[in-house]
Amino acid sequence: MAAEDSMLEDLLGDFENELNAKALERKGKHAISSARVAGIVYTDAVSSGVPADLAQEMAAEFWSSVMDIPYAVVEESSGTAAEDSAD
Repeated sequence: MAAEDSMLEDLLGDFENELNAKALERKGKHAISSARVAGIVYTDAVSSGVPADLAQEMAAEFWSSVMDIPYAVVEESSGTAAEDSAD
């Protein structure tokens, strides 16, 4: 019985590793696609006359919302960071 349990644990461990690798690959592809679109948001905004600073904030907000990652905007005059959430 112990040998069967060990074999089952090895099989499940291999299956878990395979699933984790596939999940990581999906996340990587999602991050790359999101970065490309954020770049398009930035370049299209700038080419449409939006000031570069605002276009950069637009791209950062897009990236933050798609990746579900909060980001910080640093105010140059005060040197403090204000955290913005992607709701």
